[in-house]
Amino acid sequence: MNRHDDARDQDHGWVDPVGTGLLAQTLGAMADGVDPASPSGPAAAIPAMSKRVRLRRGAKLGGLGGGALAVAAVVALGATQLAPPDDAEVLPGSPTSAPAFQVREGYQPPWLDWSDLTCGMPVADLETTAQGWSVAAAGDVYTVTEEQGGERSQYWGAAARFAEGKGALDVRPVLVWSQAGVVVDLGRDVFDQWDADEVLPEPLLGAGPGAVAALDGPTTSCVPSPSDGESQTPLPEGDYEVRVVGFPRIDGRWATTVSDPIQIHLGADGVHSPGEPRAAEPAVELPGPVEGQISRFELDRTTDLVTAEMTQRDYSSDTPMRVMGTCASSDPEDMLPIELVLPSTGEVIAATQITCDGFEAGSAVGALSDYRSGETIDIRLPEVADGVSRLWVSLEPETPVGGDTGPECSASGFEPEYGTDFELTQSTSATVGNITVLAQVCNVDALVALARQHGTEVMSGTEAPEQTFALPESDPGRYRELAALVSSTTPAFPDDGGPDATLVWPRVVTEEFRSSDDAWAELVAAGVLTEEESQNQRASGYRGPRVGITMSGDWLFYTTGG
Repeated sequence: MNRHDDARDQDHGWVDPVGTGLLAQTLGAMADGVDPASPSGPAAAIPAMSKRVRLRRGAKLGGLGGGALAVAAVVALGATQLAPPDDAEVLPGSPTSAPAFQVREGYQPPWLDWSDLTCGMPVADLETTAQGWSVAAAGDVYTVTEEQGGERSQYWGAAARFAEGKGALDVRPVLVWSQAGVVVDLGRDVFDQWDADEVLPEPLLGAGPGAVAALDGPTTSCVPSPSDGESQTPLPEGDYEVRVVGFPRIDGRWATTVSDPIQIHLGADGVHSPGEPRAAEPAVELPGPVEGQISRFELDRTTDLVTAEMTQRDYSSDTPMRVMGTCASSDPEDMLPIELVLPSTGEVIAATQITCDGFEAGSAVGALSDYRSGETIDIRLPEVADGVSRLWVSLEPETPVGGDTGPECSASGFEPEYGTDFELTQSTSATVGNITVLAQVCNVDALVALARQHGTEVMSGTEAPEQTFALPESDPGRYRELAALVSSTTPAFPDDGGPDATLVWPRVVTEEFRSSDDAWAELVAAGVLTEEESQNQRASGYRGPRVGITMSGDWLFYTTGG
């Protein structure tokens, strides 16, 4: 579909301004050294003046209104073009340099030539023209930092929710930035590779099902390059109002829907949402990156500026990976869902969750080379509870790369075979994943903390978790047997599916499966028992390790049997 017409090449019809006095006043002030971009300087007069020196194009596209607004060339000169040459004499008290950032007043990016959207326009003129449509920004804004290959770049994102009217939303929404009541960035070109069948991306920091990502950054479309019109100038640090603008298509014509503004602070490290500081309890430290890490997400709400950043550090490979993280909330039962996403297609390639209780936890996800080795992988957090104060999530090698890998144990190098012929609740899956990963990495402190958190009864109450999980293992093979039992064998499911109902590993401890050939063979295949042990215990009863976890994810007990 050709969304442009020949209006881009038309003569916009320059006319003599009615307010020549205002023009003279503006140019005189600029010549006297007044900062053109200051709120009280000539820039404040430009929007009013430009309305007097330009003609609007005729209405088009079914009444969506005039398009690009032109500004007299003498006014459109940027402040840098008014600066004295390098060898010019600088008088005492005169500015030593002109502002580096100057919006090109009245400029309209070519992809918006069907609209009335222009750089420097008053924000009061940003209006919804799409019948029946509305949009609202949702959740915290976030920064995406790309660091692969030694290069560093950033862009920003926010969640948006649309109420649909006539037509369809089949192009990505943008973020429109304003400062001092005028537009300073109209967002990126989302029409360049427009495809009506494209599935709109979900935000990496979501606000629940149905949210759409609005993206922008880091350069402004309102300071085009003189040579090729490309945007190369970043927005300066500071405070801005930002609006989500969507482009519904109605009867083959584009229209706009505009959100209420949200306040944004743009700093050297990215974008921040102002917010009410959450108490940092339980305390969570944000550790540095680890070797081999592919992606990392951090959220910090403990100050009056919320920081949310997803960092892409490397590409996928055939290395087995795991998702690790810590989430702290005022409600320790809050859950944090985590998704691994291919940004090129939006496909979710793995999903897990952790409890927001302040303890480190995670799940193994295996090698991701089946999803095109060398691909970027995003970490997406579809929902984050209001009570969350801090969190971090890391996609990293299942086995730490280099450095101090900590003590060895029997589960070092263990590769779980997660069952696929049965389904666990999300809460139970999260607990199974935590136990498996912490056993795999031989993390005594975290495994003890997990047992303490759940009030797990270990060894029928005869030992404390610190004794049971101490290294070196008092019972050789304990860590591996625990990891293999919960990750690679099938539990006995309770008849009652309520949240307090308990799943028991292994299922041979129940009357129903005591004589099951498949159930016993499964224990041998997982390495929990040898073939000889299996044959002996079938006659006398299972004497190996046992685990109980409720449908709501509570780790009730662990014993080595006997």
